Amino acid sequence: MANDERDEFHPTQIISKRNAAPKKPPALKAYLAVLTGEKAGSQYPLPTDRRIVIGRSKDCDLTLDDRDASRRHASLQPFGTEFYLMDMGSTNGTQVNGRPVDKRLLRHGDRITVGKQVLQFLLVDADGNPYLLDPSGG
Repeated sequence: MANDERDEFHPTQIISKRNAAPKKPPALKAYLAVLTGEKAGSQYPLPTDRRIVIGRSKDCDLTLDDRDASRRHASLQPFGTEFYLMDMGSTNGTQVNGRPVDKRLLRHGDRITVGKQVLQFLLVDADGNPYLLDPSGG
């Protein structure tokens, strides 16, 4: 039998279905909508290629005028079609849907509390319809 590299198993090898078309990720747009405070009603588009920082500092990507928010309170990091919220060691903590979090995968409609400000994470497809992640992680 010839030693054909295709027949060897490598532990890190990814085996895909033959003749399956590669799955293209959907074209999605993510936003943060400000629900409370002086910026209520504002929407901020989120970049898909870099992290953004939320906090009281003028150096943040999204600056909140809230004494209960830390200077660099939380960050949002995109990974493909997913966005993760991470608390940056804030004094008062970060909440998603009323629960304290350190790191959390966000889903369409999640409400994020930073200080006294409430933001809503919106993830929509190209037609503006909510993009709901598969609860199993897919």
